[in-house]
Amino acid sequence: MTYKSVQELLRDAGIVMSKKGEVHRINFFGGLEDTALYMTSLEEALDRGLRMARPRRS
Repeated sequence: MTYKSVQELLRDAGIVMSKKGEVHRINFFGGLEDTALYMTSLEEALDRGLRMARPRRS
């Protein structure tokens, strides 16, 4: 999987992803820094981003 393909999948799910060096940052659209997650693995970014996008059950 490429960075661009993961970025597009997450964007479709409502999550934005950016990259600085080897670190991927994921967050909700318009999310504040306290909801951002950082990781170095592209696969982990995809997995965690998709989990973030799922609605939480109450």
